[in-house]
Amino acid sequence: MQPKGTEIRKHSSGDLHSRLKTRKLLGVGETDDGDVHRSKLSQILGHSDQLYIRLPPGLRIWQVAMAIIMTVMALWAFLFPQHLFTTMYEGEYENTLPIRLYGVALVCLSLMYWYTVNTVDKDMIRLLLLCSILFFTLHTIVSALCLPFVSTLCALPLLFLCVRLVCICVSVYFYWVFTRDWKISSKEHWRLYKQK
Repeated sequence: MQPKGTEIRKHSSGDLHSRLKTRKLLGVGETDDGDVHRSKLSQILGHSDQLYIRLPPGLRIWQVAMAIIMTVMALWAFLFPQHLFTTMYEGEYENTLPIRLYGVALVCLSLMYWYTVNTVDKDMIRLLLLCSILFFTLHTIVSALCLPFVSTLCALPLLFLCVRLVCICVSVYFYWVFTRDWKISSKEHWRLYKQK
């Protein structure tokens, strides 16, 4: 004889959250960083960093801005070396070869910036941010050392100096965000390794 009121029972295997908890408890399908695959297909295909990477907001805009800045500086130094020198340092310089070589180096650097605009490799982005920090810091130091020797102090070199300081600050911020995330994830990997 069957009871009149049929009980509706919830099957825990049908609930996604319960399935994930069960798979995590059993250690089935767990990735190296402790995540559990949401489906058997993702377990077979593996873990893709491109799907799970989270970049800080505004980083892509900053990468495009840095690529544009480097490209403009490179073309300016390569095509109009005397104009670049008189604008940046308020002086006359007849030998254009070193400035053109500086432009060639900046062309190579700008290509690296354009290459990393679409990349999701954190190490590559971090390395390029470090390169921009070093480039603008050394450029600022050299420019600041040359300022006392300029006979007439103009506003344009000071403006370029301020722009370089802003570039340093923004690059340092994004580099700090990436380094902090890397330290947190490496500590998490070490904790999971010790548990195994």
